[in-house]
Amino acid sequence: MSDSTRSATPDRWTRRLHAYSDGELSGFARWRFERRLRRSPQLQRELAELARIGDWVRDAHAGASGPDLWDAIALRLPAADARRAERAAGERPGIGWLAWPGALASAAVAAVLVVHWLTPPTPSRIGVVRWLDSGPRDVMVLEAAPDTTIVWVIGPPGKRPARGEDGKV
Repeated sequence: MSDSTRSATPDRWTRRLHAYSDGELSGFARWRFERRLRRSPQLQRELAELARIGDWVRDAHAGASGPDLWDAIALRLPAADARRAERAAGERPGIGWLAWPGALASAAVAAVLVVHWLTPPTPSRIGVVRWLDSGPRDVMVLEAAPDTTIVWVIGPPGKRPARGEDGKV
């Protein structure tokens, strides 16, 4: 039985071949792949091809060594810092055109808060309880709103209604 017929998914072994070549397999996965690699001449050939491709890429990159990109960037940094410092020295301190409107808005908010905190609270018109002398019973009246009135009728002390008597006023 060949390797291609035993493997249900040949792409899985190809992905593992690339991971093995890049040094990304570890532990049990690495051991299992190496075991498979020893028994499969096709995987051995593909691994050798990957190694050759990697050598070609490294050789091509080593031969085309030009100026380092970081060196070019590092040379530009002092000039950029100097331009930024010149612009900062030429500007007035502050935040530009937003300074005056922002200051006026802050002053207006502060004035509203001071006026609000310094003015005494106005009493709300809940109502006043009035006492009325109506003979043997005291009456108290609370007029809370134009359409709400509460009346208490207080009977004389000492006489309480007996159990079962109607205690309505």
